Amino acid sequence: MDRHQHFSQNDELHNSVIVKALTMRTYGISRIGFAALALILGTSALASEWKVELQGDVRGDITTYVRSVSDTPIKQFRGVVETPHSMVAALSVIDDISLCQQWIYNCQKARYHYTADGERLLWMMFDGVWPASDRDLVMKSVFLQEYPNGPVTVQSTGRQSAAPEQSDYVRIPMLDNSFYVEPLADGWTRITFTTHMNPGGLIPAWIANIVATDAPIRTLEGLKRMMNKEPFRDYTQSSPPAKLVEKHNLRFSTRDS
Repeated sequence: MDRHQHFSQNDELHNSVIVKALTMRTYGISRIGFAALALILGTSALASEWKVELQGDVRGDITTYVRSVSDTPIKQFRGVVETPHSMVAALSVIDDISLCQQWIYNCQKARYHYTADGERLLWMMFDGVWPASDRDLVMKSVFLQEYPNGPVTVQSTGRQSAAPEQSDYVRIPMLDNSFYVEPLADGWTRITFTTHMNPGGLIPAWIANIVATDAPIRTLEGLKRMMNKEPFRDYTQSSPPAKLVEKHNLRFSTRDS
């Protein structure tokens, strides 16, 4: 199977996981909202084919892709990497917001923000890349898993108006991000990071696209680096952190099951 065929099937599986998980109350994710679902599924439907931006040479290298999306000059980017660590290692790093500035591209800090009705969102601040000002982003993230030991999609959707704007930051008005974390037969894990973002402000699209080209590489490099540290490198699907499993209603076959 060539890489482009894999990504076509991966997109279909990714969307299938999201649709099915949204209807499975046993996984605690009975609904996200039809607007968010339309954004998640609509982007792929209106996009062109993926084109290789940077091809990795050996297993463990990052390969990046780009494609155009209709009705916007800002392109969608994807980075793919395989690591020898468990998928639980990747999910644990992604879940720990205290680590965001250590691996997410240009992240200054991150914290939880609670809306008036108690909904928990993630509020992140980023260094601007000259000549752009610093940015901030409010988003809703969910972990979606269709079946025990199966792949997990961490889907994040921007919520522009969910928190007060800050005078020192330009609010990012649109974000559609996902980490698709899938276990491989030989014990490795494949991570597919897909992002489409409007940085807001007065940045020309061509500058936004140049900056965004670097984001999947730098972010996945950071994630790999964190996964290789303790305690993450020691996590396995047979011994996942209880907090991670309970928080996101994940299912793994453990030693006690």
